[in-house]
Amino acid sequence: MKEITLLSLAFFISTITFAQTETYVSDTGGENNPVVYVHQNFEADPCSLTGLSNDFENGKSCTQNLGRIVAQDLVRENPGGSGYFFYLELITLNAFIGVEGTGINAAFVDLYVYTDVDGLPDTLITSELGFTPTSQTLIGANFGFDIWELELDIPDIMLEGDINADRMTYWIGLSIEASDGSNVFWENSTAFVINYGEAYDDGTGGGFVVDETLEGVYVFLGDCEPITTGVDDNLADLVNIFPNPATTKINIEVPSNIEITDVTLYDVLGKNTGANLVNGTIDVSNLSRGVYLLNVKSTQGTLTQKVIKR
Repeated sequence: MKEITLLSLAFFISTITFAQTETYVSDTGGENNPVVYVHQNFEADPCSLTGLSNDFENGKSCTQNLGRIVAQDLVRENPGGSGYFFYLELITLNAFIGVEGTGINAAFVDLYVYTDVDGLPDTLITSELGFTPTSQTLIGANFGFDIWELELDIPDIMLEGDINADRMTYWIGLSIEASDGSNVFWENSTAFVINYGEAYDDGTGGGFVVDETLEGVYVFLGDCEPITTGVDDNLADLVNIFPNPATTKINIEVPSNIEITDVTLYDVLGKNTGANLVNGTIDVSNLSRGVYLLNVKSTQGTLTQKVIKR
């Protein structure tokens, strides 16, 4: 009898580890008996969006080697059409990865950012492929899987606001590869649905389908910057950015009573180009031709201006 029990257990573990067909973690045959190792305390932040856990209720497959992507909508209200940019900086999520107790976790993550059309992910704006999680913390177990909190400290992605719209909507998609290549599930919940719900691409070519009853478990953390803000309403007139268009360099000049605290140059996809301000000059000679967004932070406020590289 003991031999039969051990053989059955081995077959069960093998099934969880290598089965790749299940869409939901609840389909894998493991017992729904959630165990919490680490209690999560999400701090409210004025520029973050949080999808809450519901006792590890379920999860949807986002396995990279199957081409599966799960996406959550990132909606920021823009009352009165004030207009701002949202800089996505950090993503935290919960995922079912590996048989309980094996220590198998994420090998890498593919990140996709899409525009929204009628409540569906549409045009791919940018992506970060093969991204290694900054940290992975074992926080619990359910359905025979370990549950990991993954933290992704990503390169800043600028999501441009619309000064004429009441809200801005984007979709953040993730595809995760386990260290043993097995099925990975992004935790979701039916208890705390936000906005449109959860979008799913099963990797078979049919595109995304949205389930309005589900929401992923995550924190999207970033920085909100008004398009123009500051003590001085004429900041744009006080900051001199030239030449524009530029070929090799961009100069920034400000009056002596204004101090520049930070300068970032973003490409049209919202990626930080890494160009630095040195002695009032930004070297753009190695950048491709096109349109860029220059974000200048100062002691008198923040200014974002389009610049052209020839």
